[in-house]
Amino acid sequence: MRSIAEAFPNRLCGVLRTENAEAGFQACLAAMEAGVQSIEITKTVPSCFELIKGLIATTFGRYPVGVGTVWDPGAVKEAKAAGASFVVTPVVLPEVAEACRQEDMLCVLGALTPSEIYQARLAGAALVKVFPIAPVGGPRYIEALNGPLGGVPFWVSGGVPIEEVGAYLRLGVKVVGLTASLFPPEALARRDMERIRQNAERAARSAAEAIGD
Repeated sequence: MRSIAEAFPNRLCGVLRTENAEAGFQACLAAMEAGVQSIEITKTVPSCFELIKGLIATTFGRYPVGVGTVWDPGAVKEAKAAGASFVVTPVVLPEVAEACRQEDMLCVLGALTPSEIYQARLAGAALVKVFPIAPVGGPRYIEALNGPLGGVPFWVSGGVPIEEVGAYLRLGVKVVGLTASLFPPEALARRDMERIRQNAERAARSAAEAIGD
């Protein structure tokens, strides 16, 4: 099993949601080359496991790639076979955590409330994905959670703007997930890879500055 630091070397993760697997593949490569060192391919992307295999082969395994929006424990075995480094769920699913334990895969369980966060850790999550973070207050919500739940390794996702990457990392968040702010739907539709590169560069710069503070 990869450690959190190995799976997320610069504490950023691009989260790809698209119906166009080919455009998504090019977008992920652009983001990786520009500084976002980990990618999550959601199961809603067509042929997601083939996409994961392709990204790993094309980059010679330099960048960790995981699978997200996992509801079914059976997908964990498929993820491992594809070479994925981690598995992410949208909600607390102990059965997926157990499958990850059996397959020796890094497990990220989605949660929102303090009780759900506690249940996710109890179930065996290495990371707890606080999702969706934007509607519940963004960095201020993490600041509030850090009092009673300060030892929990958080991933934040769901409406995170690139401008807030530094704020989350300075609050001790382990991983910041970037979806539409890194891969804007209109940029994917137009195959505007330059815009995606620029987004990735900005995010990587913000992360480096925050980690170096």
